[in-house]
Amino acid sequence: MRADNVILGSLLSEKAVGLAANKTFALKVNAKATKDDIRLALKELFGVDAVEVNTSILRGKIRRKARSKKAAPVSVKAANIKKAYITLKAGQELPTPMLAPEIVEEAPST
Repeated sequence: MRADNVILGSLLSEKAVGLAANKTFALKVNAKATKDDIRLALKELFGVDAVEVNTSILRGKIRRKARSKKAAPVSVKAANIKKAYITLKAGQELPTPMLAPEIVEEAPST
């Protein structure tokens, strides 16, 4: 699997920000990607070595969508999402703009 198709983006959540302090980063990955694919993609794209790769699949929720009065509601399933929690070697870091202090600006005072 090509490296640019493996990693789809970073996850921004309260848990992900808390884990980033311990050099563990949360990424959204392709559902068919294996742990070895993720490890190789990190090495190729960012030049970092992963010590540990943990994956989990978040199952899409089923929602009922209303239709017209004559038609019955339809059940629609959201897509499944695969997450990878990556622990990096000491001294290495992923480029994460959410944690960079120079990007975070103060709100203008009014």
